[in-house]
Amino acid sequence: MKNNRIICVGNSLVAADAAGIQVFNELCSRSYCHHVEIVNGGLGGMDLLPYFYNCDTVVLVDQMVGFAEPGTVARLDWEDVCADWQSACMPSGELLYLLKSLPFLGISPLPTICIIGIEGEGEGETIKRAADMALEIVRGTP
Repeated sequence: MKNNRIICVGNSLVAADAAGIQVFNELCSRSYCHHVEIVNGGLGGMDLLPYFYNCDTVVLVDQMVGFAEPGTVARLDWEDVCADWQSACMPSGELLYLLKSLPFLGISPLPTICIIGIEGEGEGETIKRAADMALEIVRGTP
């Protein structure tokens, strides 16, 4: 059986950084596949490292800044974010550090990693689109 995780990152106390936590709340309000673990990743960073062990797919949900029009939900591949480290558009520098460090931390095999970026503070429909996209990824739907 597959073991998949959706890790939602953000700060629920700061509206400008709460979109990931809003997606967490949206996902928790739904009934979803038994093989998906939904995680409130808080402020992210190296504390999230244990969630990358013993799983097939990890989807990170976070806010992005200056990447697209407000309300945009974009799928970013882990390799692309790491390759273009200098222009990465997510506000959490610690999360970017974790992503860049993963190949060197002894996780074998590495899970498939994908990032869902939400531009702007996230309104109701934007949050629902991000939640839908995260679930599609862990379910293997293109």
